[in-house]
Amino acid sequence: MTLELELDGLARTLVSRGMRGTAVMLVPVTPGAGASFISRALADRCARLADGPVWLYDLDFARNPQAAGAVFSADGYDAALQGARFWRCDPEGAGRLALRRPDDQRIYISRFEREPGSVRRVEFRSAPEYWAKARRACRLAILDAPSGSPAITAMARDLEGVVLVGDASSTRRSQADAMASRIEAAGGRVLGVVVNRVDLKAAS
Repeated sequence: MTLELELDGLARTLVSRGMRGTAVMLVPVTPGAGASFISRALADRCARLADGPVWLYDLDFARNPQAAGAVFSADGYDAALQGARFWRCDPEGAGRLALRRPDDQRIYISRFEREPGSVRRVEFRSAPEYWAKARRACRLAILDAPSGSPAITAMARDLEGVVLVGDASSTRRSQADAMASRIEAAGGRVLGVVVNRVDLKAAS
């Protein structure tokens, strides 16, 4: 199966839950597996199928790669939903998470906004009440977690599930199994694995 067909099938599964919103996290099994690329591609596909907003959360608060280079429209959301948050920054109130829609996209992308040097530390935490509110506000929330992020185990239990992303050329089955065990030990549910960068010529 090609990556495009795999993502199309996953997108249809995620948006076929009736009126209930869904929140899932994509996690790289190893650094550089391409989870951010897969997250964005999946969000784009889901936005074409969904009958409501699709929010893409970039959990790399330091670099905001999903928002890099995007031109945003004026409309957007304060991602602290009615005061609920899944993050805490030190000092308190030094940063905020915003969700805005790029001018040429159907999805809303998060960006952690702060003055340079103002935030000393960011902590992620379990916040089931936050994701309950997010499900009521959007059709689908896709969380793009960077490799090794503490958000992975802190938040996995609050979501419908976690999709692992592996690199066909470098990710081993044992690494995927170890990551799945770690997530499940934290109370999360692993939905499956997307294999990126498959060499179709070598596979045929």
